[in-house]
Amino acid sequence: MANDRRGACFLSALLCLAIGFTWQALTVRYNRGGNWTALFLTGSRFPVPPALASENIYVFPDSAGYDGQMYHYVAHDPLLRHGFGKFVDSAQLRYRRILLPAAAFLLAGGRQQAIDKCFIACNLLFLFFGAWWLSRYFVLLGLGPAWAILFVATPAAVTSLDRLTVDLSLTALAMGFAYYAKIESRWKLYAVLVLAGLSRETGLILIAAYCLSRLLQRRVAQAVLFSTAALPTMLWYWYVNSRTAPIFGSWFQVPLLGMVSWFLHPLPYQYSTAVNTVILTLDYLSMAGVLLACVLALVNPVGELGIAAALFAGLALCFNGSFYQDVLGGGRVLCPLLIFLVLRNPRRLLWYLPLILVSMRTWLQLLSPALSIIRKIA
Repeated sequence: MANDRRGACFLSALLCLAIGFTWQALTVRYNRGGNWTALFLTGSRFPVPPALASENIYVFPDSAGYDGQMYHYVAHDPLLRHGFGKFVDSAQLRYRRILLPAAAFLLAGGRQQAIDKCFIACNLLFLFFGAWWLSRYFVLLGLGPAWAILFVATPAAVTSLDRLTVDLSLTALAMGFAYYAKIESRWKLYAVLVLAGLSRETGLILIAAYCLSRLLQRRVAQAVLFSTAALPTMLWYWYVNSRTAPIFGSWFQVPLLGMVSWFLHPLPYQYSTAVNTVILTLDYLSMAGVLLACVLALVNPVGELGIAAALFAGLALCFNGSFYQDVLGGGRVLCPLLIFLVLRNPRRLLWYLPLILVSMRTWLQLLSPALSIIRKIA
């Protein structure tokens, strides 16, 4: 029984959280002058809302920053009532991903001065729950729950801890989806699916996968019931769409064309020849990992995890070249796919390979700040 290892699972999840928080505390202290708002990676090319002037936000000069800065603003104005939306690029897209910003706002009780701390705390809570659910699943597979500690090293966790994106929240909920579907805890699974849709649009894949699996088993009533898990997301999208400008452009094109375009025109780097060679090699290995993940996911997609992995693979194949230009994009967005492959075949090394190849490129982003921390401590 999975219940026999609850204590070990809890300790594994707690250690995972401790590792994530330790990284954040070290990089903030030694690399960012003790200013925790640096984790939002706010760039100077986007104006900071005047209402947040008192926060002394850490701004990276001559930089566009990263997605976390936008979710930071969303957390301060989750219902689009105070004008923060005009400071958010692609506001309609960002506001659709409301779960983490809204959780921070609610935990802070709406107190503006507490939202930043609560945002970081909520992100860490998702790290804990992701590791908890993963450890519970490992126990069901007959594996040691301590392996779930490595959840902190997955692309979504690494990126979200370093840059406060929303990808960790969805990946954690994907672990909840895997676990509750496995033990057939329907109402807990339903709650996880509702939250997944509100986390980001790819969370709807989990709802679709579960409903398809029920239909294939001729359990139509369950499929209809669980399809309603998407209703809160649809209602929220309607609210956001009525208050924001439409999204222009698309991340999608003919399948495989985006990958081919990236292979032909990889991202250029301005370092030494040796350093550029290492980075480009890891870039190519990461893309190879994504492609291998798609192939494996489309092999006999059976059950909830198999169908979900196949749907994520279809999404990955249709992303355009611009999506893959973000060296962290593929790993953090497709992280549920990479972990699902491991859970489907935990005793075959080949199924670990996509996760390892993609993760290596994500880990490289931490090399410079990690060396800086070591030098300053020494």
